[in-house]
Amino acid sequence: AKLLAEQGHQVTLHARNADRAASAQAAIPKAKAVLIGDLSSIAETKKLAQEANAAGPFDTIIHNAGIGYGATSSRQITPDKISAVFAVNTLAPYILACLMDKPTSRLLFMSSDSHYSGDETLRNATQSHSYGDSKLHDVMLAKAFARRWEDIQVLSMHPGWVRTKMGGRAAPGGTDKPAVALADWAAGEGVLAKIKSGAFVSTSRESTSHPGADVVSKQEELLDICKRVSGIPVPGE
Repeated sequence: AKLLAEQGHQVTLHARNADRAASAQAAIPKAKAVLIGDLSSIAETKKLAQEANAAGPFDTIIHNAGIGYGATSSRQITPDKISAVFAVNTLAPYILACLMDKPTSRLLFMSSDSHYSGDETLRNATQSHSYGDSKLHDVMLAKAFARRWEDIQVLSMHPGWVRTKMGGRAAPGGTDKPAVALADWAAGEGVLAKIKSGAFVSTSRESTSHPGADVVSKQEELLDICKRVSGIPVPGE
């Protein structure tokens, strides 16, 4: 986001609460706006979508928020009676993809190589605290929306194991490489912008995803689960 803003692009950020929004704006003073919404709440996520539409339209949307790896919230059940990991990592990007105006060019669901450990059977998906399960869901969502929205590029991505609060200090990589890759892609430049829609990518190329992610019937089952829990259908369906 910082790279894009410094390049002159209009960038709208998202933060969980007002304190985090202030920190984000201070870190990226050239950002156009910071929208606020707790993605563990279905109601707040719906409201966030409305505010995003008022702030748009957008050329590119990146669903990047996620929790996991031992965070206190990653073992919680939300007031909506679902796992916080499922709520933030799976359901929120589904709701936002359905309710936000479709971007004009590009859409990305942030995944992870942890998705290889995910359970493609989707058993008890809404109660799963597994980060791997949720990241597999993100790959499946990207593929499902790519099949529907043939006029834009939809990807899922493994940005690398990087040194962040969630990734930890032991992570071998920094944020510089994925930041450049994402900024280039968001602007429609670089290698990733030329990759076929529906692909799972690293920071530099297409990668092979979990074989279960390509099963169309399971993609549709995941969409049905998200629709049932949120009350929101995929646009036009």
